[in-house]
Amino acid sequence: MIPGFPGRPNRMFAPLFYRFRRHAGSRLALSIGLLLTVAALEAGGLLSILPLIDLLGLGRTPMGAASGRDWRAVFQALGVQPRLGPVLLGFGTILLVQSALRRWAEQVNAQLESGFADELRQEVYGALVRIRWLAFTRLRAAEVTRVLTQEVDQAAQAAQQGLILFGSVALALVHGTLAFACSPPLTLLALGSGVVLALLLRPMNRRTHASGRQGQHLRRELTAVASEHLAGFKVAKSHGAEAAHREEFRMASEALARHLSAARRLASTSRSMFEVAGWLSLMLFLWVAVTWVHVSSGTLVMMVLLFTRLLPRMGAIQSAWQQCLNLLPAFHSVESLRLELESDREAGTVVAGRLEVTREIRVEAVSFAYSAGACRPAVDAASLSIPARRMTALVGLSGSGKSTLADLTLGLLEPDAGRVWIDDQPLEGNRVFQWRNSVGYVPQEPFLFHDTVRGNLLWARPEATDDELWAALQAAAAEEFVRRLPQGWNTVVGDRGIRLSGGERQRLTLARALLRRPAFLLLDEATSSLDGENERLIQEALERLHGQLTILVIAHRLSTVHKADQVVVLEAGRVVESGTPAELSLKEDGAFRRMMHSVPHTSKPALR
Repeated sequence: MIPGFPGRPNRMFAPLFYRFRRHAGSRLALSIGLLLTVAALEAGGLLSILPLIDLLGLGRTPMGAASGRDWRAVFQALGVQPRLGPVLLGFGTILLVQSALRRWAEQVNAQLESGFADELRQEVYGALVRIRWLAFTRLRAAEVTRVLTQEVDQAAQAAQQGLILFGSVALALVHGTLAFACSPPLTLLALGSGVVLALLLRPMNRRTHASGRQGQHLRRELTAVASEHLAGFKVAKSHGAEAAHREEFRMASEALARHLSAARRLASTSRSMFEVAGWLSLMLFLWVAVTWVHVSSGTLVMMVLLFTRLLPRMGAIQSAWQQCLNLLPAFHSVESLRLELESDREAGTVVAGRLEVTREIRVEAVSFAYSAGACRPAVDAASLSIPARRMTALVGLSGSGKSTLADLTLGLLEPDAGRVWIDDQPLEGNRVFQWRNSVGYVPQEPFLFHDTVRGNLLWARPEATDDELWAALQAAAAEEFVRRLPQGWNTVVGDRGIRLSGGERQRLTLARALLRRPAFLLLDEATSSLDGENERLIQEALERLHGQLTILVIAHRLSTVHKADQVVVLEAGRVVESGTPAELSLKEDGAFRRMMHSVPHTSKPALR
């Protein structure tokens, strides 16, 4: 349980109301004012019925004399005789004004609901984009997606139901007050019946809240299953595992279906109990009114009218309350995620500008562990220098800390000890954001949006001209294949670039990185899954960039290493040696020399 968000529903209303009031501001006062005005007009409309009862000869009510004098004064001021036609016209006018104001209130409340959902969504996403990279890797993408796309809307609906609840309570108070003025004993009887009914429904309200929490959990699981299966669809198809995926999805879907069916039964049972109890109360009310209280026919007509109008209001109160209880867990999920994200917020303030590398990127005795209880750090007191406008290759076996060290140089991870320097400036605070504006990053698994080639490129630099786009494609050895596409660079590449080959995706990703005009280019095993021809094209592109950019390549193949100005070898998170490929290949008992002799000089994966 997140601190400040206890499980009891009545305590969860407070943070929801506070957030909604902060969002709505003066518009909340307008909404409440409209609801209260509607309630006041309801009272006026009901009071206008009193002279109508007199005119129909049904007898006077306890409020009839005072009400009659008031209405006669109104009719006299208007120069109208208090006859049936004018009375009905006055009653109809009040109803029309009340309907118009109710419609206005509904529009205001709808705007408040949609605006509140938008504010919650933007707050959560704003916190997400500022989260530390290490904390982001621990998030479940499907859960974040569900909160952003569904639960924020449900949280806003909970606030909207609160306004509906307020309006229904205001109208019920009007009816109750008028009923008490007509007959206190009968009103107390009705109120007593309502209290008994509320006590009977209290266990169902608790079950409704628990059902809402269970529904959130089951929807979250279904979303996670669907997202993970879609992400691994190619692997599942390749392994013939579609049946296993379908079975897992079936189980999650059926669990949610059973829950929704049970939730609807619970809501239906509650509604039925309320309706039956309401009509039983009405029959008891009529029996007591006629047999014990002996009210006049006029009072009885008025009380029956008030009671029949009060019952739907009580039903609306019960329905809105149950909706709030069912939707409250969504607000709890939204706030919990937002607080979690904000607690892992990156230090510093996002600032514009860039950092240029004129001499070197220096890693100085840097250590980093992914968790406090790790048996050994991923990077252990590592020191190295990445010269400006040169190519440095970082090599080592799988688990040696290459990618972690690369993330440290990008500013994605903060060292537990030591520092990363850009020339003479430490990479920390606001400089991290300036440094990221200066970086071009090509990951091992290229990521492309479901957009055109041109759209994918412009994502990196929206203001780029067509000439700059073609120059970036040419520099990445991608111009030729882009021109051969059916619609050229207006061809849609599909989700994650699925309509392109692996080599084409990688070269397009490199072009996108180069379009940023980076001071520092990082290729994280960018040629690991490419064939020899595509690897050659990437290498030729890097050779053309030699001397223009500071390049760090996490090397996966020896053929890439041989083109580097410097090779840095990692073992168990430590830098064990560095130098030119020629120097290290001649070093007796050196780590790099052992790697060279342990694998053939081909394009086969070698240094994983």
